[in-house]
Amino acid sequence: MKTIRRTVNGNSRVARQVASDARGAAQGALCLPHASSMTVHHASPKTCSSLLVFLPLLLCLVGLVFLVSVSIGGILKPNMPPASPLEPFRPVIQQACWVLLGVGIMLTLSRIPLSFYQASAWLWLMLLSMVLIALWKVPGLGTERNGAVRWIEFSVPLLGRVGVQPSELFKLATLLYFAALYSQITPSRRTRRLPASTWLYGQNIPSSYRVAWGKGAYCIVALWLVALVAIERQPDFGTMVLVFALGVGVSFLGGASVFKIAALGLLAMLGFTAWVALPHLTGVDQHRTGYRLERIRAMLDPWAYEYDRGFQMVRAQIAVGSGGFARLALGEGREKRYLPAAENDYIFATIAEETGFVGCALCIGLFAWLVATLLSLASRAPTRFGRLFAGGLALWIGLQALINIGMAIGLLPTVGVPLPFISAGGSSMLSLMAALGIALAIARETR
Repeated sequence: MKTIRRTVNGNSRVARQVASDARGAAQGALCLPHASSMTVHHASPKTCSSLLVFLPLLLCLVGLVFLVSVSIGGILKPNMPPASPLEPFRPVIQQACWVLLGVGIMLTLSRIPLSFYQASAWLWLMLLSMVLIALWKVPGLGTERNGAVRWIEFSVPLLGRVGVQPSELFKLATLLYFAALYSQITPSRRTRRLPASTWLYGQNIPSSYRVAWGKGAYCIVALWLVALVAIERQPDFGTMVLVFALGVGVSFLGGASVFKIAALGLLAMLGFTAWVALPHLTGVDQHRTGYRLERIRAMLDPWAYEYDRGFQMVRAQIAVGSGGFARLALGEGREKRYLPAAENDYIFATIAEETGFVGCALCIGLFAWLVATLLSLASRAPTRFGRLFAGGLALWIGLQALINIGMAIGLLPTVGVPLPFISAGGSSMLSLMAALGIALAIARETR
């Protein structure tokens, strides 16, 4: 690992201590202040790099296989004959193009130094926040699909009209900014010395030290909160919750006060309760937001709303239950013919119906392996920014997969959160591949 040359607060002895502890950082954990004295076996940076390429590509291949299966189901849908034989396979062709483009972006970003991402993180968050606010406030800028205005569409040769979802890219901007923000820790006037292990791992920071939040940071975080409101108004509550959880999660990893995190969580719960109940109590904007409580009711008893809000949940649960323990019946699933959004939000239901419990376990195992690889990389990264980014990316992928799978098996209400690397969608694919490119840059700089 490279020797840390930066002098902390002008004290060369602290700098030498930081360099000494950095040699043992590879044996540490992300949030343990004295992990350098522990002996923990982790995958080497080279192994992490290989897995960070192999596992996402394997998940993309799984997604393409089941997108073909869903396309076959589209041909067999009753009373809905396709306009042409290739029309049902258009999502597969598009997704293959997105995967190839994503791999190119991933490999390109992996060659850029981490210092560039850390220095420019605020710019990406500001730009995407303004795009989301404009999408909310400027009529005609976005394209409406299924009652939601989440996409900006444009024409692409051979592919026709494609849409970009800025909120998906906003996840990456949030991860970058909060990792960069909590990488800057400064001492107070009363304290001159900070244990090197705390600088290395970022938790248990003494109260005399603080994150270097300037006026600019407060303004950017305020803009981020407004952008979250804009995402909710699209409406896209699932993505808003995921982005909020990502920001709070990286803040926790970065050493934010547990009391402040708990207070923020309580405030979020109260806000969620008001978000669900107020439209029904006041009658204001109920035509746009009244579906929230209905979806929660449908989750609790989907069969009571089988032909209304619970239709997707019922069809998904039938698909999951009919898969049994183990089977191999690719293309033979029946529920995908009736299940809306079978190619993105509910693709896990198709996986369950056509491969059974064993296939679902293998799919979940791939996600767990990828998350574990990112956590291993976080424990070895040479910089605080690298550790926070890798740990936050593990949180992003793991939490998004859990939300999507919970939706498919009926534990969560229907929200527009895709299954990472598997669901159809170019914006989600590109943002995840770009994040993995930065993770590969972290692995490349890890010695």
